[in-house]
Amino acid sequence: MNLCSLIVHTRPNRGPEVERALNAIPGVEVHGGVEEGKLIVTVEDTEQAFASDTMMSFNDIEGVVSTTLIYHYGGDDLNEEVTRELN
Repeated sequence: MNLCSLIVHTRPNRGPEVERALNAIPGVEVHGGVEEGKLIVTVEDTEQAFASDTMMSFNDIEGVVSTTLIYHYGGDDLNEEVTRELN
């Protein structure tokens, strides 16, 4: 499993539109930064696509200027680690 966090830079005033498009993609969640045009986004692998392929597709979204990878975690023990932290 891969889990990544990114900053997605948008054109001025396009943050809400890009947020809707990103949230519609399986494995993607926007956590903030919409009004500033610097969206904080997490991406994880899904059955349909690897996180890397999903992130590359962001460039096809109207209003996206660039993406910057901030963090990447890869490993089979991710679900166990998340469960342990929640308990």
